[in-house]
Amino acid sequence: MMIQYPSLVEEAYCYKKKVDPTVTKAEIFQLLYHKGLIGPKGEPTKEALDSGYVKDYTESMDLTYTDFLILYPVFARFSADHFKKIDHFWEMDRTLQERILGEVEMNQFTEDELIDLSAYFEDRRLSEPTIE
Repeated sequence: MMIQYPSLVEEAYCYKKKVDPTVTKAEIFQLLYHKGLIGPKGEPTKEALDSGYVKDYTESMDLTYTDFLILYPVFARFSADHFKKIDHFWEMDRTLQERILGEVEMNQFTEDELIDLSAYFEDRRLSEPTIE
């Protein structure tokens, strides 16, 4: 039986594994739970959100472009011309998607920026129509 861990545990595991290859996901879950950063189902606690240990990437419908950039500051470095609101959410054109992919491959983003990008793309499928 394979256990599926929440995304917070998976992210913490990836970072910790770099310095301690013997660490397990179960150990990470227990650590985050006992420190009060996640609840029993792996959801971030209010304390974790309030203290800034965890960022809430809930993207509400009809955000202004300014609010979109507050949620995903990584996109401030790109022209707003690459973005268009489609079905109440800000989407990027394929040109920018390809540029970002290239920059990721060349390690041109900070870890925080990579987290922003992961959160943005998590609920989006690149096979769906995008603006051209």
